Order: sequence, then C-alpha cells, then structure tokens
Amino acid sequence: MTAKAEDGRVARGLRTREAVIDALFELHAEGNLTPTIEQIAERVGRTTRAIYQHFQDKEALAVAMAERQSAAHGELYRASPIEGDLLQRIDGIVSQRSTLFEAVAPARRAALVRLHASPVLQKQQKGLAARFRDQLATTFEPELSVLDADAAEDLLNLLDLHASWDTWERLRTWQGLSPDRARQLVSSLITQALAP
Repeated sequence: MTAKAEDGRVARGLRTREAVIDALFELHAEGNLTPTIEQIAERVGRTTRAIYQHFQDKEALAVAMAERQSAAHGELYRASPIEGDLLQRIDGIVSQRSTLFEAVAPARRAALVRLHASPVLQKQQKGLAARFRDQLATTFEPELSVLDADAAEDLLNLLDLHASWDTWERLRTWQGLSPDRARQLVSSLITQALAP
C-alpha cells in the first residue's frame, strides 16, 4: 500500500470515528440515552462491524464522548476561580456553570446512565467534581476564611450543592424552568447562602 493510500485510509477512519461520535450526540439530544450499536451504525450509514473497528465497546464510546466534551468546552471544564466583588463572583459562577450544563446536558445524562459500570467515567466525574468544588473554595475564599472550620465546610458544601449539575438538572428538567429562571434561582440560593 502506498503512503498516499494509507493516508486516505487513515483519514476515512478518522471521519468515520467522528461521525460515530456525532451520531451518538444526536441520539442523546433526541432523548435516546442508551442507543444500540445497530442504531448508531444506521445513523452513520455504516455496519456494526465498522463501528467496532473504531470503538471496542460502549465504554470506549462513552470515553470518546467525554473527551470530545472536554475538548469542546475546555475553559469551562477547567473551572478557573472567578474574581471581582461578591455579586460579580456569584454571577460568574452561575454563568459558567449554567453555560456548561446547558451545553453538555444530553451527553451528561447518558454518561450518568453508564456511570455505575464505568471506572473511567467515575474517575472523570470525580475529578470534575473536585475541580468545581475547588473553584468554589477559591472564588469564595474571602467569605469562607472568616468562618470557623466547621462553618466554612458547611457553607462550602451548601455552595457546592447549589451550583451543582444535580440542582441545575432538577430545575431545568424536573421543574421545567427556563435557563434564565434557573440561573436566577441558583444565583438567589448562592446569595442567600453567603449572606452574613
């Protein structure tokens, strides 16, 4: 096989791999959180064998999706501390989290379905949760530092809950609130938690 033919084969393989991930995102966005390999193959216009040439199993697909999300929303996933006065910091946290949660919602829901059986996804989610908690601790360090250790820990736990995916998902999906209304409520919850 010539180098040019090899390059063409590699490029086709990469296009197929990306198409599979795109199809998975589409299926998740349509509400199918556990599509079969057959459904993915049909969406891509390939055989299931072609899918398995690129992904060993559904675990590998889930990891590839998580990597794509991380690459697409890298700055939001990095969870850098927010600076400014208290209102600016609250607004910054709520804006950052709501933007990320809205962007990744379908894939996040699908990942949660697989989370119990996936050590790789568990590790990713644990790392993300730790980064988000650290972001809150650093962003609200002025307010936390004036409290005794137990009170500071309690406040950090409360802030972590209010700014979490779980809270956002409950407001958006289960209570049917608009993104703007959900942001207002999360801002209010965080503001009340930080009130002297």
